[in-house]
Amino acid sequence: MKKLLTGMLVLCMVLGFGSLALAQTGEVSVDQWFTNHVWEVKSEESSDKIEATARLTGLKGEISITDKIGVAGSFVFGKSEDFKEVAPKAHAELSSVNVAAQYQIVPMIKARGGFFSGKYTHSADINLSGITLGAAVDAEVSDGIGVFGEVTYAPKVTAKRESKELKDVSMVAFEAGGKYDFGQFGVKAGYRNQGFDFKDDEVSATFSGFFVGVSMNF
Repeated sequence: MKKLLTGMLVLCMVLGFGSLALAQTGEVSVDQWFTNHVWEVKSEESSDKIEATARLTGLKGEISITDKIGVAGSFVFGKSEDFKEVAPKAHAELSSVNVAAQYQIVPMIKARGGFFSGKYTHSADINLSGITLGAAVDAEVSDGIGVFGEVTYAPKVTAKRESKELKDVSMVAFEAGGKYDFGQFGVKAGYRNQGFDFKDDEVSATFSGFFVGVSMNF
């Protein structure tokens, strides 16, 4: 419940910024993300993986301030099932908040820059934060039917596990899908991936899978 309220607060902030600036249009959505979580230990000789299914909740909001400038926010949280390969049994958890300003370069394509903060848990809590760069695409194919996509990259992530600072960490997230709007409301579905690369520890953590959700336009 605390995580859900935090996510709702982020979206309210996004909408609030837009309202203060007399925003023109906006969208909020909620979805269920059915993922496969992979924890991979890498080395020059071999690569070992453990996997578990997970179901995460996603909240997103986007609002325009002018014809070209806007603000976007997203929040995702949830946990995986137990890793079957691990004894004693263990699972992973993820929570991640991303807020970004966006600028429409050409119709349908927007450049983004912002900040993300989150926590990944697998045997220990890892707190994460960093500056993000990205882009988003949103196009209408026919009446009510559209496609969308976005990518977010944090090349230098500040990460801390207990009292240890982790070096050379990065984050990449992307999604692509389609939607159908019927009036003010709509449905959407697609594929999403979010991964963290802990290069010094030679490990990576990835959540990937399909999502379905509903949206409201205003």
